[in-house]
Amino acid sequence: MTYRKRRSTTLEKAQARLSGLQSIRLDLNLGNGLTLQNYIALIATAGDRLQAHNLALSEVDRTRIELAESEAAVSNLSSRVLSAVVAMYGKDSKEYELAGGKPPSGYKRAKQQAPAVNLNQLEDGNKPSANGAATNGTGAVSLSH
Repeated sequence: MTYRKRRSTTLEKAQARLSGLQSIRLDLNLGNGLTLQNYIALIATAGDRLQAHNLALSEVDRTRIELAESEAAVSNLSSRVLSAVVAMYGKDSKEYELAGGKPPSGYKRAKQQAPAVNLNQLEDGNKPSANGAATNGTGAVSLSH
């Protein structure tokens, strides 16, 4: 994903305003340092900074792509090196483990859990009947579910 280059609506409005001010008078001076020349210089400085900012974003995009390519090359070579260690020493060797591999004998499988037992069913009076209906503790079948 590339960085979006920035636009400046402020600069666009200032350019439009500058055109209007230039149509009034090319050497317009409104006093207190508000001259057309100062306005032109400030717009140019802001435009240069915007261009430098967008250029820096392009450079970041370029270096990000180069880094991703380098990481992919390292990952590929790592996989090939590990495969070569397997071919030479086997997957269940200490060399494979030293190279960063996980030997098959080290795999841990999930233990199967015993089915959960309801403690209420273990009491003498509340044993389930043969047809699966619950009893009420006296041996009679409960009518409610």
